[in-house]
Amino acid sequence: MYNLALSCLLISLALVSNGYSQVSDSSSNTSNENFDCCNSSDVIGLTYITGYMIPHAKEVLNVRGTNPRGIELAYYSHLNNDEVWLDCECYPRIGGFLSFYDFDITDVLGYGFSGGINFTYFFGLPSDYNFHIKGKAGFAYLTKPFDKQKHPQNMSYSTHFNYILSAGAGVTIKLLDQLELQIEGSMNHQSNAALLEPNGGINYWAGSSSLNYLFTSVQFKPRNVSVDPYLIQPKKKRWDISFSWGISSMPYPEPGQVPMYGITINRSIQVYRIMALLFGAELERNGRAVELFRRYRPNEYVNPYRFSLLGGVEFLMGKTLFSVQFGGYLFIPFRHFVANGFPARTFEDRTYQRWGLVYNLFENIYVGLNFKSYRNSADHLSLRFTYSF
Repeated sequence: MYNLALSCLLISLALVSNGYSQVSDSSSNTSNENFDCCNSSDVIGLTYITGYMIPHAKEVLNVRGTNPRGIELAYYSHLNNDEVWLDCECYPRIGGFLSFYDFDITDVLGYGFSGGINFTYFFGLPSDYNFHIKGKAGFAYLTKPFDKQKHPQNMSYSTHFNYILSAGAGVTIKLLDQLELQIEGSMNHQSNAALLEPNGGINYWAGSSSLNYLFTSVQFKPRNVSVDPYLIQPKKKRWDISFSWGISSMPYPEPGQVPMYGITINRSIQVYRIMALLFGAELERNGRAVELFRRYRPNEYVNPYRFSLLGGVEFLMGKTLFSVQFGGYLFIPFRHFVANGFPARTFEDRTYQRWGLVYNLFENIYVGLNFKSYRNSADHLSLRFTYSF
């Protein structure tokens, strides 16, 4: 559920952090239409959201059928320049939002206050009628986290501060020259990314309607850029060596967090203007295995390392790279655990997903975030340092 939302989160972060600044010599990339290179239109919008809660795990069945509702205020900049056209041959919107949520069963889930960034991609040139996709990402303050003594019925979140992710699609209808209506369906997720258990997450389908006001009316046209680097330069190929470090929670009801380390080698091969194929291998140290043996079987040794192969795609957005990879373990000695005082349990699937966002700080150095998940369960968020050649 949240995996699709997460992909839109990382795309949104990539576009905002990159700012679509891809071309170093702007003098060689001027449009024949003589547009202002920095021209954009400011947009403000008000959105009403209503949804249907999805209990994706047995511990959160008490939220089934509830109807969260929200009000959102958003600001966008509708980009209209040569750089963005060279990146995606499109004119997207990027901006920010503030929202308030009533989760219906407020005695269990409470209320939510959130803010973050948003991104809208339009299919075709913006006109009187367009289909679009939208991604949102940010942070939320939730008012009633799990507490073992005071509030044990909330298994959806255990920290006040959480991540918020949303992925949706809809239609934009131009009502007047500077007024438009957007109707959307979306998937939404809020959780702490497995920093602390329980962390069942708040997941819901939603429908929404937005009324947007454009401060200025802007005409969007296809651009005939004189020099297109994608057409005149060889396709990009790259080797990456990455080190990652993150923190993950112990399995509920075990208290505490543990470190997760990893080394990854990836090969990137560009196949399209903004997309490359990505193949890799990874060796990771599982901190949960070490800590469980330390607590319950201290006289025994456990091999905490696991090895996997990965494959996926990478989106090339100037200095920012967003990747989605699926991995499969070839070597995973720790999966099953049983001990006195700890019921028999199988950990982790043999397959997983990795979502990455890195930024090119220097010529061969990338720094960013990476998120690992198993089906509908978050595993951990990590920092990633990459040397590329």
